[in-house]
Amino acid sequence: MNFETRMIPSLKSALHNHVVVVKDDDIPVGYVYSNISPKETYSNDFATFFDLSSVHRVQVGCLSQFFIREEYRKSGIGSRLFDLSMNWLQQFDDIDDYFIFVSNGNDDALAFYQRKGFVISHEILDGFITVLRNQ
Repeated sequence: MNFETRMIPSLKSALHNHVVVVKDDDIPVGYVYSNISPKETYSNDFATFFDLSSVHRVQVGCLSQFFIREEYRKSGIGSRLFDLSMNWLQQFDDIDDYFIFVSNGNDDALAFYQRKGFVISHEILDGFITVLRNQ
């Protein structure tokens, strides 16, 4: 997974995109990318990312990508980026379901999202990705 195979397709298929980048002077230290997409976007030849019947609206919100340089973690930047992403997603009145996808082994991220109120829904790609959703 890289920029060309992950970010570009997400940007193109989303109805709305939101990116926030945090810098320390001129050095990027973290970012969050969120989008609003048709729920069918998350069912393709690669994987079905959630049970489409569990989403009653036509579109879903997704906190799609989140990164903070290790030396900047545990400083509040992650919580601030998360809040900015959720505030942006929640401005869409016709979205009830929010998803986050966490790579296998990223236990810190999984715990972070669970502290923020997200729950594990299921795993995909033979456990490579854990899918979380809002309660």
